Amino acid sequence: MNKVNLRVERIFAHAAALQQNGRLRNSVYCYKKYIYILNQDHTVMLQFPLRKGEAPFQNPVSFEANDYDSSHFEEKDGYICFMKKFKDKYIREKKCKTPQFIPLKVHKMFKERKEGFKKVNSETLGKDFISLLDESLSHIEFSGRKGKLITQQRNIYSGSVITIQQQDKKGLDQEKPLKSFKPIGLRTNDFLALFTFVDNIQFYFKGNNAIWFQSKDRLLPFNGLVSQCMYDELGG
Repeated sequence: MNKVNLRVERIFAHAAALQQNGRLRNSVYCYKKYIYILNQDHTVMLQFPLRKGEAPFQNPVSFEANDYDSSHFEEKDGYICFMKKFKDKYIREKKCKTPQFIPLKVHKMFKERKEGFKKVNSETLGKDFISLLDESLSHIEFSGRKGKLITQQRNIYSGSVITIQQQDKKGLDQEKPLKSFKPIGLRTNDFLALFTFVDNIQFYFKGNNAIWFQSKDRLLPFNGLVSQCMYDELGG
């Protein structure tokens, strides 16, 4: 039987909320000292390490985020079972099918995809940045020009284009200038879903087919990968 604390419950609750609001349909995989969240389209993968003092999962477990029901749960015969006690009078059990993969496979998938990624060409983005985006548009396009990050969204029906360009950084906000890179894109929902957990995320605009990101939040650190779409310089 696995029993999780309030911080881990918060991760599960955020995963469930993402599914319920339609932002990111996902499954949760718990393996030893890690919690993984993988969306059903396999375009977003997050890894949450347990902190010192938090007990590793006694047994690997996995469940659809929307099924999460209790901090007491275990996997039995291919099902995930959530248990609740009511005043020592009743025991409620919710029995659900487990997701497509087993936790060990997801753990290996993440490890394999993480290899080779270099933490270079980084930019930290926060909720002040996402407030400038149009959530109704399907994709966000990023490029690096003259050391700065350029962000664009295109409405293919009206032809309108939103462009967000960094101003010169000052003081503590100053980071290494970005190396120039051609336009790449992320699905808007994938990108916005990451900020459900924390306010600021560091992205590394380097790699093939995916972008590496991480949160340095003290209470909720995580790493992850998000699949990118390739664009030509004209947005095609």
